[in-house]
Amino acid sequence: MKRLSALVLSFLMVAPALAEKRYISDELWINLRTGPSNEFRIIKTLKSGSHLQFIEESEDGKFTKVTTDQGLEGWVPTRFLQDKPIAFEKLILTQRELDKLKADYNELKSQHSELKKELSQTKQAQSETTEEKQAQAKELEHIKKVSANAINLDKKNQELAKASEELKIKVDTLKAENERLQGSKDLNYILIGGGLILLGIILGLVLPKMSGRKGDGWA
Repeated sequence: MKRLSALVLSFLMVAPALAEKRYISDELWINLRTGPSNEFRIIKTLKSGSHLQFIEESEDGKFTKVTTDQGLEGWVPTRFLQDKPIAFEKLILTQRELDKLKADYNELKSQHSELKKELSQTKQAQSETTEEKQAQAKELEHIKKVSANAINLDKKNQELAKASEELKIKVDTLKAENERLQGSKDLNYILIGGGLILLGIILGLVLPKMSGRKGDGWA
């Protein structure tokens, strides 16, 4: 039990020390010199993370000849060079990538919003198109009914025209027959009248002669 208490006390005493941390800064300044040793003149002081173009190394490998982004050429200690970006620059690159991802995300979000808007407009257009199609279908059905009625009316009209033509033919036939009968009747009247006249003439000629013969007989 005493041993356990001692361990707990030791842990409590060590815990604050473990929680308080320190880090080494990666910022460093090195000198760009005119030659491959510290005895040569300093051209410029370079900050860690500076981009340098490799040219060559010294014979002992302690210095490297480089060119800066500004076109300055000189020698720097090889031990301070590395072929990968430092943590700070990695952080910058990561932040740039993060910013790019955020920009891409915002662009995709904007595109998604536009697509949703277009989809909504498309659905509305489809709804309007459906309503228009339904209206057109109703109108077409009405036109079909009207056309059917028109066809029936035309058929009835043709039937009436045919019946009227037949009736006209019958009327013309009756008129012709009536005229013929009327002509026959007039002819009969003429013949009867002519016969009566002829009979009167005959009687006018015959009766006097008959009367003369009787007178002779009586004498």
